[in-house]
Amino acid sequence: MLTIIKPGPQLTIQDLGRFGQRHLGVSQCGALDSDALRVANLLVGNNQDAAALEITLGMAKLRFERPCCFALSGADMSANLDGKRIDIGWCYQAEAGQTLTFASSSLNLRCYLAISGGFALEPVLGSCSTDCMAGFGGLDGQALQAGQQLALATSDFEWLNWGAKLPKRQGPVHYIAEPREFGLAAKLKLAFSEATWQVSAQSNRMGLRLQAEPSSADLDESISHNLSHSLSIESTAVAPGSIQLPPSGEPIVLLNDCQTTGGYPLLGQVIAADLPRLGQLKGGQSIAFTAVTLTQARQLNQQHQSELNRLRLAMRYRRESS
Repeated sequence: MLTIIKPGPQLTIQDLGRFGQRHLGVSQCGALDSDALRVANLLVGNNQDAAALEITLGMAKLRFERPCCFALSGADMSANLDGKRIDIGWCYQAEAGQTLTFASSSLNLRCYLAISGGFALEPVLGSCSTDCMAGFGGLDGQALQAGQQLALATSDFEWLNWGAKLPKRQGPVHYIAEPREFGLAAKLKLAFSEATWQVSAQSNRMGLRLQAEPSSADLDESISHNLSHSLSIESTAVAPGSIQLPPSGEPIVLLNDCQTTGGYPLLGQVIAADLPRLGQLKGGQSIAFTAVTLTQARQLNQQHQSELNRLRLAMRYRRESS
């Protein structure tokens, strides 16, 4: 068992998400930083899509009720196991009664805790991810609370003194420009990619809300003027990574808990390789976007997937040779 002593601002159970249900209005959900979830699971011998804990902003406290291996990936929240520093991207052995505590990170937003064997949960619509809006998945369909306990599945994984880094993630976020006009002028779409944006504190698991970077009052006014509009469209399909443009002129990049349809004009779609980065952005951080062709997007996605595959194969080889 794993006991939740203190959940922090938001502590949820997430795997890679719920797929094949969007035509029924079911959101994807799942880990916002899927790269970090994969790495944490690989470090403890789990399948990449096993359910783990997504710790948002930190300030959590957990107690292991039986021995197990665990790993953290994503944001470095200065975690400690009974006062001993726990590094991100490394495998550790916990004993019964030991307590794992988290502070917070000044750089990133979410940390993932994977435990060997994973959690003993019943999937809902093919996933154990928590859909807090719909109220299902995870444990009781809600964020975890103090005093709750999570049953751990059995595992034959033996502790290995090894670690792994996340794939490189830097530079502007790549997106495929929306081919449909939706009544938006070409110069308006160009203004989006030319601007530097700041993440709003109003962002959440449903979407990353953007504001013009406050480099100067004149520039902010120009960007807001260029992107504001009075258009509405017939509801169209949206997905994680869709970039919506509300009338305010402040874009929203949809994330995993987003709805399945929307009525705002679309500016484009963030490529799959860059989506995990968005889940780590905090309010006030800067972000820039650059448009790519479909061919370029495929190349970038393949490169990203190749990095993950090499990591998976290297860890499999190390485990089998130990």
